[in-house]
Amino acid sequence: MAGKSGHRAFGNIETRRNTRTKKVSGYRARYLGPDGQTHPRSFGDKLAAEAWLVEEKRLIDRDEWSPPKSRGSVVGRLTLSEWAREYIESRTLAPSTYRNYTRNLRVYIEPTIGKKYVDEITVTDVTVWHTKLKAEARARAKKAERADRTGAGEAAQVYKFLSGVFKGAVEAGLIGISPARVVGAGRYKRRRRVILTPGEVRALAEALPENLRALADLLNWTGMRIGEARALRRCDVDLRDPRNASVSVEQNVSQGGKGINAVVGPVKSDAGYRTIAIAEDLVPILAAHIDRFAQSGRDGLVFPGQKGGVLPEGTWRDNWIRARNKAGLPGVKTHDLRHTSLTLAARAGATTAELMYRAGHSEPRVAMDYQHAAAERDRMIAERMSAEARKDELAERRLRRNPALLGPDERRTDRSEPPADSIGHL
Repeated sequence: MAGKSGHRAFGNIETRRNTRTKKVSGYRARYLGPDGQTHPRSFGDKLAAEAWLVEEKRLIDRDEWSPPKSRGSVVGRLTLSEWAREYIESRTLAPSTYRNYTRNLRVYIEPTIGKKYVDEITVTDVTVWHTKLKAEARARAKKAERADRTGAGEAAQVYKFLSGVFKGAVEAGLIGISPARVVGAGRYKRRRRVILTPGEVRALAEALPENLRALADLLNWTGMRIGEARALRRCDVDLRDPRNASVSVEQNVSQGGKGINAVVGPVKSDAGYRTIAIAEDLVPILAAHIDRFAQSGRDGLVFPGQKGGVLPEGTWRDNWIRARNKAGLPGVKTHDLRHTSLTLAARAGATTAELMYRAGHSEPRVAMDYQHAAAERDRMIAERMSAEARKDELAERRLRRNPALLGPDERRTDRSEPPADSIGHL
C-alpha cells in the first residue's frame, strides 16, 4: 500500500505501508531521468532513499549518468560478505588485526546478514543483527570461560568492524549512506582493572606448569605485554649483576595473520622498544627458568613451546584458565598482571614519563590512568588515617566523661607537668 509522496526538487519518495498492519514497510524513491523514463528503487530506510536521489542528481549534473539498471548489470551487486572480504584484503593490517577481522566475518557476519546485498541492507536489518550478535557473543564468552562472561567487549568490536565495512562501502560508491547507526553499539563499559596482591600472583604462578611459572612472575614484575614476553630471547635478558638486571623488548609475537601460526615481528610502536629494569627478587626465578627451559644460543627463546617454536597462544590461554580457576581467581585476565605491575610502579612514585617508558606507551593518557589509580589508593590511605584519628578523639571524649576509666597519671588536671616519679628519667 502506498502512502503520500514527499515533495522534493528532484524525484520523490513514497512511503510504503503494510496493507494489514498499516505500519511503514519501506520507501520507494523515483525520478525522471534524462532518457525520459522513470527510474524507481525501493529502500527499507528513508535516509538511504534520500541519499540515492542525491547521488543520482549528482551524476546527472556531472553528465556521468546512465540508467541504474544498466549500471547494475555492468558493475554487479556485491553481498555484504563479498564486499567485506574485499575491504579486508585492500587494507594494510597487522597479522593479529587481519585474524580478528576475518574471524568476525566468518563467525558473526557470513552466516547471517552477510548473505544480503550491500545496497539492500537497512538500519532495521543491522539493528536486528546486532541484537542477535550480543546474544551469540555472550554465549561464546561463557562457553570459552572468558573473564568477561557478558561478551560485551567482543560484540562492540565486531560492530565497529561492520561499521568500518559500511563506511568503506560508502567511500567506494556502493551505497549512499551507512545503515550501521545503532546508538552506542561500538561502546561498552570496561570492567574495572584488577590489581592483584602478591599472594594472588604467587598462587597463580604456582598453579601453572613449571615451564610457565616464571612467565607470570615476569609479567607481574615488568609490566610487559604477553606477546613481548613470548618473543623474549636469551640475548634480551641481562642477569649478570642482580642489582642492575634488565630485559630488553626488541620484538613481539602477533597471532594469526593470513596463516594460523604465531608471527614474530616488530613491537606495537617505536615506544615499545625499551630496556626494563627488573627487581632483584625476580633474578633467581628467571635465572633458574632459563637454565631449565630456555632454548640454547643467544637467540634461543626464553619461553619456547613444547615443539620448539614460539609458545602458542592457545597453550598459554588454556593453562592460564586452569591456573586462575585453581587459584580461586576465575575472572582474572593475563593483562591484569600488566595492570598490577604498572599500578605498583605508579604507587612507588613513577612519573608519567617513567610509566610510559616502562609500559612502552606512546600516549600519556594511558600512563596517567595508572597514576590516577595510585592517587585513589593514596586517598583511601588518607581516609583510613582520618577514621583512626576520629576513633582516638571519640575514645578521649569518653574518658573525659568518665574519669574513673583513667589511670592515676591520666587524672592530673595539669597535663603539662610529668608525674613526680618520672622527673628523674628526663
